[in-house]
Amino acid sequence: MATEIKVRSYAKINWTLDVLFKREDGYHELRTIYQTVSLYDRLHIARTGGEISVACDDGRVPSDETNLAHRAANRLREATGARYGARIEIEKRIPVAGGLGGGSSNAAAALIGLARLWQVPVGDREMVSLAASLGSDVPFFFLGGTALGIGRGEEVYRLEEVLCPHLLLANPGFEVATTDTYGRLSRLTRPETARIIPFTLLAANGNCALPLSASNDLEEVVLAAYPKVAELKRRLLSLGAQHALMSGSGATVFGVFDNLGACERAQNEMRQAGCWAECARTINRQEYNDTIFE
Repeated sequence: MATEIKVRSYAKINWTLDVLFKREDGYHELRTIYQTVSLYDRLHIARTGGEISVACDDGRVPSDETNLAHRAANRLREATGARYGARIEIEKRIPVAGGLGGGSSNAAAALIGLARLWQVPVGDREMVSLAASLGSDVPFFFLGGTALGIGRGEEVYRLEEVLCPHLLLANPGFEVATTDTYGRLSRLTRPETARIIPFTLLAANGNCALPLSASNDLEEVVLAAYPKVAELKRRLLSLGAQHALMSGSGATVFGVFDNLGACERAQNEMRQAGCWAECARTINRQEYNDTIFE
């Protein structure tokens, strides 16, 4: 039985995000299209005699029981009766609170890794239920690729894969709190039908182009409250992005580029301007599942 394991914790973007209405449970009803991308954190997980601990090379990430990976380990142990503990070390590359699902992905990666490391009998449904109890985005990371998220985002369904080889992820260097963003929404219901169903992404010659209707309802709040995010989006478009959109609740914005050269030039420009920027590409379900363990 292995005593250590390495797990890739991939980031996601939201091709679209529609906020439909506020539900009785206090959450918002969503329609979103998730997409895994090539940026990832790495989790080093070691089996221990009983204690669960988390450490991260980014000081902004908590190492106590509020850490989602820590909570994931505790819940898996409670659900399965596992007698082991774990030491989880996180190499952080995904911007913290950046709308790329870093914390949710870490939680899913911890569940997936520990289920293998502890060799505990747990079915897919139970794992997804544990994931949903940790956060709305967590279940998506048991699927990967391109997927539709409904409810509060925790109910996910496979969609036809989107190929997009030239993405630029850019972040202004500060965090945006998801709860604050939803709290600032000017409306709690929308009168029209959600725009993203049906949703098509046009692919040609290895490139992708989003239709003009692709949007993120949370942009109106974040761009107004954080002018630097609005400037980030404008700058991506001025640097040649076919399309630019905020991911999740921000503050990361992604741009879709025609070719690698244009994407890398934009990356250099954004970094020179003091922003975090990383070229990336989409990761489909097959590659996601084939590469999650190192």
